[in-house]
This record gives sequence, structure tokens and C-alpha cells, in this order.
Amino acid sequence: MVTRTNSNYQVRALERALDILDAFSLATPELSVTRLAERVDLPKSTVVRLVAILVERGYLERVPETESFRIGVRAFEVGCVYIQSTSLAAEARPIMARLAEATGQTANLGILDRGELVHLAIEAPDRPVRYWATTGKREDPHFTGLGKVLMAGLPEERLTAHLGRRVLSGRTPRSITEPGLLRLELDRVRANGYAIDDEESNDGVCCVAAPIVDGSGMTVAAVSISGIKAEFGEDAMPRYVAAVVEAGRAISARIGGALRRGGTA
Repeated sequence: MVTRTNSNYQVRALERALDILDAFSLATPELSVTRLAERVDLPKSTVVRLVAILVERGYLERVPETESFRIGVRAFEVGCVYIQSTSLAAEARPIMARLAEATGQTANLGILDRGELVHLAIEAPDRPVRYWATTGKREDPHFTGLGKVLMAGLPEERLTAHLGRRVLSGRTPRSITEPGLLRLELDRVRANGYAIDDEESNDGVCCVAAPIVDGSGMTVAAVSISGIKAEFGEDAMPRYVAAVVEAGRAISARIGGALRRGGTA
């Protein structure tokens, strides 16, 4: 018989184990027990016990010849189940592959999660020189095409809350770091039905992004192409914009949403 006390203890142990997994990121893929204890604010002895269980179950693994740990293959397997079973990613991939082939640029799928842009899927063109993002990467949304589309689709109260709790950091000299200027940019994105990242997230890289909407008309994701700036000139840009907007419209239709030709739901 599980008592209330035991049940509360088990829930707390689960929360602590998840906190440990959350401590890992692309920026800090390897952590020692000492650093984990500092990050999750738990006694080192508690972290040792939880890490041992996570290693036994395959969610963490020890980095060879070190005292550090990293995410294990079981976590990767669970992530793959999510990617393969999520209708958005599954429905988007064939369209993204055609988009990458038609434009010769890397196609990206992104969502907003806890105020951050998450790269959910990537389809690269068949060419030796290409832009490459990392699936699962998180970053600030305001200096990316994907992120600007997603922010433009937020209800006003959520956008205001988002801007109120985040500092608009700059990644390049062209990044927008003023809230007022960002709002003007988001107005243009809504009016045009697409966003452009002109070397705002990476020097020498450009991006065109468009929204993906669900059946209620809400922007739930964004699709884009990214590549070197020299290939996003005046001749190519109209064709790229049209291709990306059409891809967003096609993915929206596959998940039960629809975009009118003006780009709005």
C-alpha cells in the first residue's frame, strides 16, 4: 500500500530527476556531479543516487575517462519517438524536403517553447556548401526569421509578457535589440505574411520564414530556408519568399489549418 507520504516522496524524487535532465543543454552537454548539484540546488549525495538510476536506465551516461556525464541514448530514443509521432514534424518533413530541393537552401521547422525558439526539424539540400542548424537547438527568437514569425503570431498579452521578461540580446550588429523596433518589425511580418533574417542571427547568413497555423488560425510553428547571404539577392528573394510561404500554407493544410493568399489565417 502506497501512503500519502511515500507518494509525495516519489513525486519529489521524479521532479528532482527531471531537474537533473533539464540541467543539460547544447551549451552545457557534459556536467559533473558537483556542477549538477550546484545547478539543481540539491545535496551532492542526492544527485549521486539519482544520477546512478538515470545511468542505469540509459538516460545519462558517463563521459569516457572523465568524471562528467552526458545525455544517454535512451533519452535520444525517447526524443526520436516524439519527433516521429508528432504530426507537425511528420507532416512537415516531406514538404520541407521539397522546399530544400527547390531552393537549394536548408529548410527549418521551429516552434516556441517557454519563450525560446526550438529547431524541431531540418532538411538540408543536396549540395556540399550549405547552412546547417542543429535539431533541438534553443535560442532567442527575436533575431531569427522563424522566431519573428512565431512572435508575430502571439496574442498581444503573450507578446507583451514575453518582451517584459526577456532582454533582447544581440548576436550580430544587425540584431534588433530595442523592443519598439522589434514591434515595428513584427508589424511588418504580420502585414507581409513572412519574415526575413538579414544577417541578424549569423554574419553572412540570410533566412526567409513563414507561419504554420492550426485549425483555429493560431500560429503554431514556422518554416524557413537559410543560406549564405550572397544567394539571397534581389533576383532570388521573390522566388524564395513565394516558395517558403507556399510551404507554410501546405504544412498548415496538412495539420488542419489554412492560410489565405495574403498570409493571414
